[in-house]
Amino acid sequence: MIVKNLKLCNFRNYEDQKFEFDEKLNIIYGNNAQGKTNILEALYLFSLGKSNRAAHDTDVIKFGQNEAQLDIAFISKNREISGNIQLDLKKRKRIFINEIPVRKNSELLGNLNVVFFGPEYLSLIREGPKKRRKNIDITISQLRPHYLSAVSDYKKLNDQKSSILKCEKIDELLLSVIDDKMLQLSEYIIKMRYEYIKKIEKIAKNIQLDISGGKEVLSMNYISCGIRIGEEEIKNLVHIVRKKMIELRSRELKYRECIFGPHRDDIEFYINGNDLKLFGSQGQQKTAILVQKIAEVELFKNEIGEYPVLLLDDIMSELDSVRQDYVINKIDNMQIFITCTDSEKFKNLKSGKFLKIDKGRLLECTSI
Repeated sequence: MIVKNLKLCNFRNYEDQKFEFDEKLNIIYGNNAQGKTNILEALYLFSLGKSNRAAHDTDVIKFGQNEAQLDIAFISKNREISGNIQLDLKKRKRIFINEIPVRKNSELLGNLNVVFFGPEYLSLIREGPKKRRKNIDITISQLRPHYLSAVSDYKKLNDQKSSILKCEKIDELLLSVIDDKMLQLSEYIIKMRYEYIKKIEKIAKNIQLDISGGKEVLSMNYISCGIRIGEEEIKNLVHIVRKKMIELRSRELKYRECIFGPHRDDIEFYINGNDLKLFGSQGQQKTAILVQKIAEVELFKNEIGEYPVLLLDDIMSELDSVRQDYVINKIDNMQIFITCTDSEKFKNLKSGKFLKIDKGRLLECTSI
């Protein structure tokens, strides 16, 4: 996939700006708070239909304006595709692909695939499981658009169940009906997550060995229903989930909350058999997340036959010289966007494009 150009009107701090991109490497540089990350956010918006930074669609509209518009041209599966997003303070967001309206996000997914990696991901291993679940859900949704609908439906049922549990008089019959619906969705979500983690682990192991000079073996585990999921558990998943659901019903009634289900799942990372969260150094934890992100890129290639667009937001300064070199010199078979404040570290590049951003304007654009 290759993004050819992007036009932003009243988006964040951009009034009216068009960008033409290199098909391989794009270095977007400038001082902090000038609008570099806003470009990546716009690309992300075209991929998943929502911002990776804003809580509400209208938050990205330039201050003092009532509406914003984004236009994009990209190549996917050898087809030229155009996209348009219209945002209005008083209307619902409108998205068009090749001038055809997109009614829901699941219809948008798969047109422009991206893998985003920013500084906030470096703490993924140390923080709670919610971010780890969200990270894998984003990738699975792009590869399997139906998955997004399943996760959304599950969340609605979980919210409904939470409301029932908080009632003074609990309708246990209705609770059982909801549990049956959640059971079906849980089985699908758990299977999709497990398959994803096993595929990522296989790719990531080789990358980790390469970066560490053959010294570190990376492994990952998926924890669901309070147990480590493997092939045997997947075969008997419905039985296991239902059994746990029944076992924990009394606790849910006692504490008046949903304490069981995919919304509580987690992912574990290990290096040479040691839990990275407990025993890994900060450098090892950062490397493992970098490796996972690179593995996600390779997974897209394996699954759909082409690479996604890789978005690296101010991440190079967080990596040591070995990891920086790996990113620049070994990940060169796809389109990459890198934001940074210092472009000097890229002065020896043989090809690419440098875009200097200043106060929401493209100040300079230089091709190598």
